Amino acid sequence: MNSVKSILMSGYYGFDNSGDDAILKAIIKDIRESNNNIDIVVLSNNPEKTNKMYDVKAVNRFKFKEVFKSIKETSLLISGGGSLLQDVTSTRSLFYYLTIMTLAKIFKKPVMVYANGIGPINKNINRFLTKLILNKVDLITLRDEDSRQYLEGMKVKNKNIVVTADPVFTLEPVSNHRVMEILENENIPLNERYIGFSIRKWKDDENLIDIVSKTIDFIISKYNTKVILIPMHYPEDLDISLNILGRVKNKDCFVLKDKYTVEEIMGIIKMLDLIVAMRLHSLIYAATQEVPIVGLSYDPKVEGILNSLGMTHMCHVDNLKYDDLIKNIDFVWERKEELMASLREQDKELKEKALSNVKMALDLLEIGD
Repeated sequence: MNSVKSILMSGYYGFDNSGDDAILKAIIKDIRESNNNIDIVVLSNNPEKTNKMYDVKAVNRFKFKEVFKSIKETSLLISGGGSLLQDVTSTRSLFYYLTIMTLAKIFKKPVMVYANGIGPINKNINRFLTKLILNKVDLITLRDEDSRQYLEGMKVKNKNIVVTADPVFTLEPVSNHRVMEILENENIPLNERYIGFSIRKWKDDENLIDIVSKTIDFIISKYNTKVILIPMHYPEDLDISLNILGRVKNKDCFVLKDKYTVEEIMGIIKMLDLIVAMRLHSLIYAATQEVPIVGLSYDPKVEGILNSLGMTHMCHVDNLKYDDLIKNIDFVWERKEELMASLREQDKELKEKALSNVKMALDLLEIGD
């Protein structure tokens, strides 16, 4: 009989999203560094690619028989990280993750919700079902305090809820040498000052594109910097980044056109003086590299992370105004050193909190250090 323990991972994996790729990479790395004698199986939209990238067994998340078998055979289900439990993307997505957890509990498997951001969950039936299932899981760890308060507001009574940190805080960027290679390949001038922008598609793209492009022209002129647009999710982030580039009049704005690994994007962000970011994990990458942040909030999860980091300088995308964005960028630029120091102070604690997720997962598997 095989005595090797196994972990089944359920999340938004295999969709070419840098943030979710980073979460998966960090969790796998942290588990293996703690205990390399655990089989890891991932439910993925692209099993072949996931298998190749992470050296794990991967199962097609939409082939029910394979998923069912994987749940039945696992020693522990990990749901997360990321923002899986929300119905803004779709109710169908929420039901998928809740169903996976429910099946695991039917098979009497321990279930850990791993460093999740929770909500928004708007529909009453969705809130009811989420509360019902979260009260039955074995452990819930959350990436920010706002998510804990959200569960409290939903009246989730599970006694095993812990605020930790996003797994991505344990990842390290590539070398400066590799970053220079990337910039050279993208025809971006080397050894300059850089401000980054990470923008995603949104409902009122026209207003977003117009204001961001005008802002880029203004800050290139005012701060004598180059601007790099950093796509995080392909192809949609690249599309909107190219649309913005088309509106920018100054030639010192560039788009990263090729796809890069998590560590490569982190290395590029490390070179920035400041980032204006909409994508959640571009904010987290910036925090790990002590880069000051101006947030573009389109979802409570963005505000949750920014608040937890003390980086509260943000604009709301739905009512984005040029003057407000410039004001926030000016404020952060003038206090760069102070904000970098604040992120530096938090770094060690956030890494320790991120690693505590693994210790708790191994405890559920009844594996000691």
